[in-house]
Amino acid sequence: MTSKNNIIVRIAGAAGDGIQSTGELLGKTISRMGLHVMAYNSFQSAIRGGHVWLQMSIGADKQLDHGEEPEVVLLFNKTSPAVHVPDVKAGGAVFYNAGTIKKEEIESLRSDVNYYGLDFKAMTDAAGLKDVSPVMINVMLAGALVQTLHLDPKVTLEFIAHKFKKKGDEIVNLNHAIFNLGFEWTKANVKKIDVELKGNGKPKLFMSGNDALGMGLVAGGLKFYAAYPMSPATGILHYISTIAQSDKIVVKQVEDELAAINWVVGAGNAGVRAATATAGGGFCLMVEAQGLASMMEVPAVTVLVQRGGPSTGVPTKQEQADIALAMSGNGEFPKFVLAPKDMEDCFYQAARALNIAEKYQVPVIVMSDFFLSEHFETVDDLDFSKITIERGKFMTEWTSKEKYKRYAYTEDGISPRLRPGAPGAMYTVVSDEHNEYGHVMSDVEAGLPHAREGRIKMHSKRMKKIETMIVNGDAQPPTLEGEANAETTFVTWGSTYAYVQSAIKLLASEGIKVNHVNFTDIYPIPREKTVAVLKGCKRLISVEANMCNSLCRQILGETGFEISEHINRFDGEPFTGEYIVKEFKKLGSKKKQLVSV
Repeated sequence: MTSKNNIIVRIAGAAGDGIQSTGELLGKTISRMGLHVMAYNSFQSAIRGGHVWLQMSIGADKQLDHGEEPEVVLLFNKTSPAVHVPDVKAGGAVFYNAGTIKKEEIESLRSDVNYYGLDFKAMTDAAGLKDVSPVMINVMLAGALVQTLHLDPKVTLEFIAHKFKKKGDEIVNLNHAIFNLGFEWTKANVKKIDVELKGNGKPKLFMSGNDALGMGLVAGGLKFYAAYPMSPATGILHYISTIAQSDKIVVKQVEDELAAINWVVGAGNAGVRAATATAGGGFCLMVEAQGLASMMEVPAVTVLVQRGGPSTGVPTKQEQADIALAMSGNGEFPKFVLAPKDMEDCFYQAARALNIAEKYQVPVIVMSDFFLSEHFETVDDLDFSKITIERGKFMTEWTSKEKYKRYAYTEDGISPRLRPGAPGAMYTVVSDEHNEYGHVMSDVEAGLPHAREGRIKMHSKRMKKIETMIVNGDAQPPTLEGEANAETTFVTWGSTYAYVQSAIKLLASEGIKVNHVNFTDIYPIPREKTVAVLKGCKRLISVEANMCNSLCRQILGETGFEISEHINRFDGEPFTGEYIVKEFKKLGSKKKQLVSV
């Protein structure tokens, strides 16, 4: 009988119990052994208490989602059993903290799973260990998990030594001893699980989407980053701060989101590649400055990490409902909106955003979401050689005898941009409507014939950039992946990409052919090429983590093409492949008519 080559693990307890640390120990072990993992971290908006859990799908191949039913579960506190034991796959293993969870209570929940209680205090006392903190049970349970999954304990012990070396040898040795207690107890007492997790031996990157976004910004030439901490975007600030000194990046943690975006606009005006990141509520405060950047024709990159709304909403849960917010602002102005599809794409699209911002002198919004930014995953490699720096019409000196026109009328809508302070080229940059030199036309001249004509020409020049983005091929149509003759096509944007790939694999195993259209560029949308892709599909079903089909509304508004079938999820949890398959089957085989205007 062939052993399974993948498994789903869940770790649950209260905030402060060390759930994240246990997941980190396991994730680092897996990645360094050359295995793949996708980890979903479900947590609440609390520093301590509440209930959090981490689910990891582990295997030799790329993991496309975190799965539904866990086969191995670690439970830290007495709240955990009632929440998680019902989800365990029949025959699975449940490890629990016997010091806080009563044996008779947990075993009364189900009889078709195997229970293993570890009494942390009794075990550490029997081993003669001193100065032990109760929270260290996370290390003991990590040892139990490594043995259960037949992973290499040496790899975990090396990571523990690296993690705690700053605290001294005594702390390292204590953690090693506690890990070994869990490992050896499990070897002697736990029924063997039929799983064989063999990686290729080549260590992989183990990172979050926020890490990938931050790394992409830095690879793309970022030199200034300003942000106000707001979950789930704060991880980008944390990552960039750790390498700011070595990579010579100025990082500012400012007083609010208004300050963050205005710092970025100021830095961009000075010729510095700059970015910020926030969540939906913070972006609301940044909307006016997005228009400011466009009027001033200054590059500004903002990462918008979506979370449950409206208002404060559900700040630590999943949602994809901010396209309208990203498109917002008073008046009409050019911008560019991107939505990376996975971990690797976060890296490349973040660098691309900086290029687009400078080439077209516009604000660029990179849309992530809670799951994409906060989850951890293994990545085989990132190719830094693919990253190029494109600064567009940026100059550092003025050599012409003509007077410099900061907002010169051009056929492509993009004016020559000069670093402020260049000799012989003084100019003004303002938030009001202006002429080619930056002189204001919005006060005493407003309404006069020449000002009306100037307004038409300058506004048209700015808006011309949208057409230029499309003509130049920087605004890309959606990609179609999979079998061309498939009867059904799923349509996605953002992190639903991987879940749909998982669903397609599950459906293929049942003989159902489904392919996949993914939108990375949300605005501008090249109409003709996009409609051609959509019209080539037989049946379109959108998959979005929202209630009102944000992407479909955007497609309809930009192209006149309507998608009429949808799979939605808006309970705060991310999709899984199994969830999508179930919802797909509920829709049935009947194809609704597609409307193209």
